[in-house]
Amino acid sequence: MDQFSNPRELRGLKILSEPDTLRQINKNQWEVKSQSGNGFYQVSRKFISKDVYKWSCSCPDHTTRNVICKHIFAVQFSLKLKIDVETDSITQKVEMENAPSCPFCKSANVIKRGIRKTGYGEIQRYGCHDCNHRFVIDKGFSRVKYDPKVITLTLDLYFKGVSLRKITDHIQQFHDKKVCQTTPMRWIKKYTCLLGKYAEKYQAEVGNIWHSDETTIFIKKEGQKKCYEWIWNVMDAKTRYLLACQITETRYTHDARIPLKQAKKTANRRPDAIVTDGLQAYKKAIKAEFYDITAQIQNPHIRLNDFETKPNNNILERLNGTFRERTKVMRSLDSSVGAQEFVAGLQTYYNYIRPHQGIGGLTPAQVANIPINLMGNRWETMIGLAVK
Repeated sequence: MDQFSNPRELRGLKILSEPDTLRQINKNQWEVKSQSGNGFYQVSRKFISKDVYKWSCSCPDHTTRNVICKHIFAVQFSLKLKIDVETDSITQKVEMENAPSCPFCKSANVIKRGIRKTGYGEIQRYGCHDCNHRFVIDKGFSRVKYDPKVITLTLDLYFKGVSLRKITDHIQQFHDKKVCQTTPMRWIKKYTCLLGKYAEKYQAEVGNIWHSDETTIFIKKEGQKKCYEWIWNVMDAKTRYLLACQITETRYTHDARIPLKQAKKTANRRPDAIVTDGLQAYKKAIKAEFYDITAQIQNPHIRLNDFETKPNNNILERLNGTFRERTKVMRSLDSSVGAQEFVAGLQTYYNYIRPHQGIGGLTPAQVANIPINLMGNRWETMIGLAVK
């Protein structure tokens, strides 16, 4: 690939994109996993002068040819990633539930003053000593007659692939609440919009290798029997954080630039590598958005030759499977606008709510050091934080 001056650089990126291939022994020694399965090679560096090191590796490529091998490149890329994260990261304080303050005069001089009975139970009421107002804390469910647990259950079941008809049947069976079939969709639209805007406040600390792929979604259009549009996803390989999720009607270069531009805005950084399939639109789109003549890797595009050679796009193929869990129970979406709202909700669910086995049972937001402390009912906790 002409974007790399040395093919060993590409192989080094491939090593870094795989899990558990590199481990640091001390400040100047590392172990890098052999790609042929022969254990680990020892990589070390020796200080020569300021910012100048002599590198060595126990692999045959380095010992026989005395060149910078792929294992050394993998360590160098790893160190560069660490420096980038430490430079770009901003210390943010985790949001916790504070003592209530009066919504009228903002005074903290409040006391508990009775309870308020609602359609789904009793909630704590407070009184302000300074302005004598009484109030309840808005946790995102004010002026609703259903229990917040029923509403958040609806959100969770919906994004786990349960149809709206089955959700209403579940609520009636297990919670003895008769809900119109259109009501769950109103809840879903309301709260996914709220959470999406809240999530935009935070900066994710992502890695330097991204993956991009596209899949189809069916849209209902007048006069057409079956019409589909394209969902573009851009994901960080290290944290599994979904950086962009956009809908377009076609797959041309200008369409491919939309999710790439959104990913660059979300991450506030330029990646060292973007892995894509063979779609021609990516070639010009990535060059237009990320080409940098001053960077170590000027053009970060890595185009896959097949599905078996690494790095591959398997993590995005798994994401597409998660999306299909939801879309397989839907005939189609009503419009392109509705489709964009739908994928924005899926993006929030994927990043903040759904734990991932590939990252130790954490959510991508946790791995990306986003300071939102979600415990227990993650939907309810996040909604409460979003309305503050």
